[in-house]
Amino acid sequence: MKITYKILLLVISLLLVITITIGTSYSLWKKVEVQKEQNIVESACFSIEFSESSNINLKNAMPISDASGLKKTPYTFTIKNTCNADSKTKISLNVLNSSTMDSSIIKFSMKYGSLANSTPVLLNTFNKGDSSTNVKESYLVKEDIIRGNEEKTYSIYLWMDESAGKEYMNKIFNAKVSVTSEAIEDAPKYMAETITDLASKDTINFADDDPDNNIRYIGVNPNNYVYFNCSDYSNQSDSTCEKWRIIGLFKNMPKENGTQEDLIKIIRNESIGTYPWNTAAKNDWTNSSLQNYLNSGEYYLNNLQNDITKESISSVSWNTGGSASTEDATTSTMYIRERSKDNYSTAQTHWTGKVGLMYPSDYGYAVDKSVRSVCISEKMYYLDNNKACHENNYLYKTYIQWTLTHRSADNYGVFNIRSVGSVSGYSSANSYNVHPSLYLKSNISITSGDGSSTSPYQLSLN
Repeated sequence: MKITYKILLLVISLLLVITITIGTSYSLWKKVEVQKEQNIVESACFSIEFSESSNINLKNAMPISDASGLKKTPYTFTIKNTCNADSKTKISLNVLNSSTMDSSIIKFSMKYGSLANSTPVLLNTFNKGDSSTNVKESYLVKEDIIRGNEEKTYSIYLWMDESAGKEYMNKIFNAKVSVTSEAIEDAPKYMAETITDLASKDTINFADDDPDNNIRYIGVNPNNYVYFNCSDYSNQSDSTCEKWRIIGLFKNMPKENGTQEDLIKIIRNESIGTYPWNTAAKNDWTNSSLQNYLNSGEYYLNNLQNDITKESISSVSWNTGGSASTEDATTSTMYIRERSKDNYSTAQTHWTGKVGLMYPSDYGYAVDKSVRSVCISEKMYYLDNNKACHENNYLYKTYIQWTLTHRSADNYGVFNIRSVGSVSGYSSANSYNVHPSLYLKSNISITSGDGSSTSPYQLSLN
């Protein structure tokens, strides 16, 4: 028993030695490092500059008509975002305590950016803004997004409504503009950015295989619906707007002022009716009756709902080159000819304006990927030989549609998309269905919707 006891003590001693040795070895090899540089979280630059002209003085004002009110000298101010961060800006008109004139008889209109004057409304129809010291009431007259390093100029027109009675004599209206801005991280993207992002992730409903790699919606029924030509852009719906469709994003479009931009091209989903391309039976778009109707005639004046709609359309240089025939022209061939100098001697190869029509190539390039290689390789005159080419194309209709492109072999022929799906030339004096097409200005954003027929994209027109 004693022998056993000694052995046990020896084992315990060895274990203790080993434990101490391990602890000592660990301490010898332990090493601590300390970060040499600082960790920095720095806020983004955010600064707004506000500059203004002289105030509006309504001290000796008289009731006047809207037409006269819009001719008055406005109060003009500029908001400049001097940093990279985007800002959400609220513009309010604060009625001061010293004001004795009722806001219900003050007419208001605003012009901002390149847009024309907004429709005059009574000031008290706006939502109330945030009141502050010395302010009787505040009206929120505009919400806007000002991008980083962008500036916008606004002009406010104020006058007494012509319905104001004698009880408003010897009254005075005093007000000041209040601007509140806050930096935002996720400002709505411009349409060009949105379409580019969508196309980078979706290879089914987009294609960029034309000679200029424009991004196009394709297929039977892609989600490219958009509300446009609305009577009320603050409440966009089927009852206040028309449904248009986005043809695509077109790169380096030459604008009227000589600059170039990537612009979104849209087309009205429903026909506006049947019209001659030119009642004079000539195929020069520059002088055609349909061009005049769409850009300066009844359609532009009465069918486009308001100045906001009209001012959102970019005036661009449209290619109006022609083709002798479609019997020898594939979709890509037509694309090149539309942009060429091939024309009948009396027809122009360029036209600058706002509202046009789709090209034959727009129709050809809209076909679905499942039959795309076959259809865009087919001569456009013979597209009716393969029903899949029009059955898989959202721009196809069951009736004849005019296009912008003329037949250069004569002075009267213009190409149209036939009800059987092919592209052929007919006399410009004939009456066929018209789907207006146009390019939107680049500062327009999509604010909601998924592009489907039941939830079209809704636009913010700035």
